[in-house]
Amino acid sequence: MGAVKITLVLTISVCFKFCEAQMLRTEAYATVPQLITKAGYPAERHRAYTTDGYILQLHRIPAGTRSPRRSGATAKGKKAVLIVHGLLGSSSDFVIMGPERSLAFILADAGYDVWLGNLRGNLHTIHQSMNRSDPQFWEFSFHEHGKYDAPAMIDRILNITGLSKLLYVGYSMGTTTFFTMMSERPEYNSKIIAFVGLAPAVYLDNVKDFALLTLKTMDIVNVMRSRGMISATVAPELMQWMVGSMCGARTPQEDVCLRMTYAIVGEDYEQTDWTMSQTILSRFQPASWRQLEHFGKIAITGVFTSWEDGLWGKVKTYNLTNVKVPVTLLYGKNDQLTQTSQIMRLADQLNETGVLEDIRPGCSWPKFNHLDFVFAKDVGTLLNKPLVKHINKLYNKYGI
Repeated sequence: MGAVKITLVLTISVCFKFCEAQMLRTEAYATVPQLITKAGYPAERHRAYTTDGYILQLHRIPAGTRSPRRSGATAKGKKAVLIVHGLLGSSSDFVIMGPERSLAFILADAGYDVWLGNLRGNLHTIHQSMNRSDPQFWEFSFHEHGKYDAPAMIDRILNITGLSKLLYVGYSMGTTTFFTMMSERPEYNSKIIAFVGLAPAVYLDNVKDFALLTLKTMDIVNVMRSRGMISATVAPELMQWMVGSMCGARTPQEDVCLRMTYAIVGEDYEQTDWTMSQTILSRFQPASWRQLEHFGKIAITGVFTSWEDGLWGKVKTYNLTNVKVPVTLLYGKNDQLTQTSQIMRLADQLNETGVLEDIRPGCSWPKFNHLDFVFAKDVGTLLNKPLVKHINKLYNKYGI
């Protein structure tokens, strides 16, 4: 009977955890177009094709809820904004918090033609001839994002809209992608009105010790590779189950997942939307090991360097003097991943070449951290609504 009781208790516990995992909000399972249309906005899917064979899905919000829908080349007067996500992210990051909070919706309501990009590797991207189980599929970092992905998305948007330029907003790795593109493909300066960088990830000296510990001392990436893990990937169903089972304690302070996350990005319990945290975590996207290694190389060398011949190989500095468009940099006062000192270093370089338009905190909240740029409870009022006003000014000043 004792064994039966133990088995029964374990069965009930597993069932409880499984059921708990299935009780994630419906937003955890919805596609990006579903998230957009559920919020009352029009949604479109488009595909951008890179010259090295990747197919990237673009999600478009061509109009707000209070403005007429105008698509394609007939959308005269519409101003296009491309938003590019960070590491482990996707286009959903800019709609998941809903109207009045997420940047994509606020921009659409302000009259912009909003395009949400997806960089190779996340679940909105495929390859023309390789599947995701092919190790070669994952042989990329943000170098390829900048050299191939961003140019392909920009060209596709301009081709569909008939516009000659757009405004680029990047978050975290989306900013790394922009600066890489400018270094490797400087001709794309002529297709961009201005750039806005949210938590720009160019210099990462502050995480050098962490990078050395994980990539050299512990050699985590190669250990994972030796065990058959070709990428930092968790199946969506398993991710949702894990998040539903392991995350979501009775209070945010008791949540192990949040505590681990805040140890990396900076603590901000006040701006945690407790009702959304599991949904946000469940939508985290796959990454290549090389993405992590490339960021590690930047942190360890203290140089914004290309990948060249590997983590411990040649250092070749990306050419930031190739940036010719106006650049705005916004940082979080409590961002422990892309720290203010590192962003100031980038600002000094851009200021020397005359392209720095503005550098300032994203908002006045002193605990604003790295993830708050997309997921803060009050991100709409703290960051995005003032940001749209700044984008208006950029368009009025530099737009055509």
